[in-house]
This record gives sequence, structure tokens and C-alpha cells, in this order.
Amino acid sequence: MSGTFEKNSLGWQVHLLQQQFGEWFERLLNSAQAPSGKLPNWSVPDWVFRLVFWAIAIALIVWFGWRLYRLLSPYLFTTLFPGRERSKSVAKPVSAESVPEARWIVRSRTYAQQGNYRAACQALYMAVLQQLDDRKILPGDRSRTDGEYLRFLQTQPNPRPYHVLFRTHERSCFGEVDISEAQFIDCEQAYRETETP
Repeated sequence: MSGTFEKNSLGWQVHLLQQQFGEWFERLLNSAQAPSGKLPNWSVPDWVFRLVFWAIAIALIVWFGWRLYRLLSPYLFTTLFPGRERSKSVAKPVSAESVPEARWIVRSRTYAQQGNYRAACQALYMAVLQQLDDRKILPGDRSRTDGEYLRFLQTQPNPRPYHVLFRTHERSCFGEVDISEAQFIDCEQAYRETETP
């Protein structure tokens, strides 16, 4: 009865690797325990070597997989979801929704009546961005920062009100500073100055 059999397989290679690792680990333990050259009379069960081997193997696989994911994720994300942007910023300078300037002003007043001056100033900021877009002075762009807007607006006849609004927005969003009623009044006055071209 002659049959064919496998001479080599992945399971056999893993078994050999486990055995070699176990022998190496046992030699390491024995040499650490007996510096005089005499070997102790105790031995470690095989399951301990298998457990240590698999723990190291799994840790290496997880680490390698994580590194590979970090390396390839920007490419995979844009390939799998081509129409979507990946957001990395905490606060977006321009809202994804297109809201008319008048509605931002209504929101600002509503927030101010509720005592939420931070949200009221942010609504004024959004109204100014919509105003700039509507007047074709500076089209809204989600990737622009407040500093980029201000650099461009320095060329306008009266840049001071923009400076007040954009710096207040910057402090409230990124500096997490509470906005007082007086600061809101300053922002509201600055917004009124931008309304008259």
C-alpha cells in the first residue's frame, strides 16, 4: 500500500519553528540560571514555549498590520471612497451647508439672546464668509484658514472689521476662549461695518 504524502507544509514549518524557539528559549533560561556551567534539574513544560511563541508571533503580526494600515490608509481611503474628503481639522472654517447670510444673522441674534456669545460670534463669522462669497470678493473655500482670509482681506479698503471677526473666531475655536457680551458687541459692530461696501 503505497500512497503519496506531503513532505513539507506550513503546519510542519510552524511546528519546527516552535520547537526551535522552545529549544533556544530553554537554553537561554538555563544559561541565565547556571552561570557556573552546571545545568539545573528542572524543565519548562512545552505549552509555555508555545504560549510565548504565539504571543510574540501575534504581537509582530498586529504591529506589522498596524504599520501597513498607517502607510496605506491615505491611498485606500481615497480609492475606496473617491468623492469624500477625510477631515483632520477640529473646526472647519466654512460650513458644508450653504446658508444665506441673513439666516446666519438671525442665528447670531438668537444665540446672543440665549447668552451663548461664542456661537453668536461664530454665526457672524459665517455670515461674513457668506457675504464675501456672495459679493464675489473671496469665494468660500473649506481649506482656507482664518490667517489666509485675513492676508487676502488686508487689500480691502477697510480691513479692520474683518480682523476683529476673524481673530475672535480664531480665539473662540482654536484657543477655546470664552466670548463675553462686550466681545460679541464688538463683533456685531464689525459685521455692520462690512455690510456697507
